[in-house]
Amino acid sequence: MQTRIAHVATALFLIATASGAQETVSEAKASFIFNGERIKISRNGSDVGRLVLQFASATESCGGPCIAPMQAAPGVATLDEIEVLDFLVSRVAHNQGLMVDARAPKDRAVGFIPGSVSLPHTTLEAKNAFKGDILRALGAREFEDVFNFADAQQLLVYDNGPSGDDAGKLVRNLLEAGYPPNKISYYRGGMQMWAVLGFSIDEGQS
Repeated sequence: MQTRIAHVATALFLIATASGAQETVSEAKASFIFNGERIKISRNGSDVGRLVLQFASATESCGGPCIAPMQAAPGVATLDEIEVLDFLVSRVAHNQGLMVDARAPKDRAVGFIPGSVSLPHTTLEAKNAFKGDILRALGAREFEDVFNFADAQQLLVYDNGPSGDDAGKLVRNLLEAGYPPNKISYYRGGMQMWAVLGFSIDEGQS
């Protein structure tokens, strides 16, 4: 568990930094700097069929068949794909937000949205002794065991898609920890819709 938490914390610190390069979103494409590298997202559609099948099956997050609600929680905005691209360009690229993947590392290893970092929902469960470390990595400040989220990162949470609930669990864990709902957004489409639309996917990486 400690190794996994350390990995998550490291990933959160490796966030995008602003640069002089132009950031753009147009025609369902995005180009931005993330961790010092140029990330380009487009609807290349080169291997849509395989990728759709790869993410089509339901995950174990629901404990059985389920359909995620359109809204993860009251006050938490649900974003579409163009809004996701805009978040990556306007927030992530300028170190003003993080797009976080709520799935377990084994699920993320299958493929993930470029520019996102791993934050499994289990890392913010109440029983996790390292939960405070994760909140501090997200920008929360602690004083006498009370967290202040005024400077915390804007978060965009996603998972495998509508047939899973990893993102919903992470959102609920964040809210229970005191994270303000207006600092959290939700991409319900997740990997399933991302793949259907043929958007760029990073495969086989952490």
